[in-house]
Amino acid sequence: MFKLNCLKKNYFLFPVTSLKFIGLILLFIGCNTSNNNDITFFGGKIKNPKGEYVYISQGKKVIDSAKINEQSKFSFQLDSIKTGLYSFNHGAEFQYLYLEPQDSLLIYLNTWDFDESLIFSGKGSAKNNFLINLYLEQEKNEKNFKYNYELNEEEFSKIINKGIQDKLTSYNQLIESEEEAPSAFFEKLAKAGIYFPYYYLKEYYPFNHKWHLKLKEFPKLSDDFYSYRKDIDLNDTSLLHYAPYTVFIKTYLYHLAYTERDSNPEKTNLELNYMEIVKDKIHIDSFKDELLAGSMWKSLSNEYLTDNDFNKIKDCFFKDCSSKKIKSELEKSIQQKEKLKKGDTLPLLIASNYAGEEVNINTMAKNNTTVIYFWPKDLGRVEMLHEKLKYLQKEYPQVVFLGIERNKNNADWNNFIETKKLERNSQFNMPKSSENYSWFEGDMARTIIVNDKGNIQNAYLFFNDKYFDKHLKKLKKQ
Repeated sequence: MFKLNCLKKNYFLFPVTSLKFIGLILLFIGCNTSNNNDITFFGGKIKNPKGEYVYISQGKKVIDSAKINEQSKFSFQLDSIKTGLYSFNHGAEFQYLYLEPQDSLLIYLNTWDFDESLIFSGKGSAKNNFLINLYLEQEKNEKNFKYNYELNEEEFSKIINKGIQDKLTSYNQLIESEEEAPSAFFEKLAKAGIYFPYYYLKEYYPFNHKWHLKLKEFPKLSDDFYSYRKDIDLNDTSLLHYAPYTVFIKTYLYHLAYTERDSNPEKTNLELNYMEIVKDKIHIDSFKDELLAGSMWKSLSNEYLTDNDFNKIKDCFFKDCSSKKIKSELEKSIQQKEKLKKGDTLPLLIASNYAGEEVNINTMAKNNTTVIYFWPKDLGRVEMLHEKLKYLQKEYPQVVFLGIERNKNNADWNNFIETKKLERNSQFNMPKSSENYSWFEGDMARTIIVNDKGNIQNAYLFFNDKYFDKHLKKLKKQ
């Protein structure tokens, strides 16, 4: 799955036999014999598929879907495709797809190792393999990068500059190997994938340098350490759905918010600082609303925020967010959180089990540290929750995990349990007629953590929260 995070001469990530690719091409060549020169073909084979369909999206909009057949193959014939950045999704995973009219792309991947096994072949493959390699190399680099934060500014900058130069060399090798010059957009996309992950690391430098060396003060940096900032367009609509760009923007804006907090005793509310900076610097409404909402959701699950600080954040959000849909979602969620306070006893929660019998969830949670999690509507988030659930159950065998569905009828819910091979005795369906349903309704992967005394420890923590483990470890120590 893409998070943020070089070109090898053969453009492939792992060895693969020529026979396998020849076979794939022969299998699909008959699907791409249209007389329409504007047709763009995309197909391939997925080993160990996680669902029935592959989806192609542009931005957040799904533009087409293809069913995976009995041989684990799929294909698209796309007309009127414009040169640009797309993505293909399968299960909880997605990866970027750069398409130009008349491209004829095939992929092979194994879902057990999604990104690392992904290989493109056919017309347009070299560019796509370059982009996936950029991502994999950067992901690997970030895992091994932490000790570089102990270096002084000059040594650190040398590491950054060398990384950028190595990838630019790989990019130039790609361009030289192509028969036609790349589109202006591909060059922009490739260079964004090269530069922004390194700029992201530079934004973290003063904080991580101070932390690693246990310093009292942040390092004093030269005037040109952040010289790249002046050339960055924070409102580039063509890169709004490209993670290297958007992750950098968020990191940079949070850097500014942290700096304000640490330098001004009247600016101690980090998320409020961030929202005010977003309002000042981001002028694309959809992007601004997304950043404001992300900050609001974080604040909603932050158990350490005072009521006063939370109310300031809330007021700022509702004043500056322009999306009625986002505001409505958060308004409902805030009302739900206000009904469930840390330390409160879990209110009555009635649901149905697999057999359709009414069950008291409070009784099942009694005398146990319990995570009550609510299944989301979104398919990708469902798969994410399902994968993380297996990890958490193994890591915390002493914790009881109870899953609750809020949006399916019993027949569809029972089918879901069977399909996902979930334990029947830990899965429940909450009908809309249930008492207190309004306290828990929604379509996001929300959780409630309850201690072994039946008291709420966190009433609104998301399943994909990066600090989820810390909450469970803290309970373990109590």
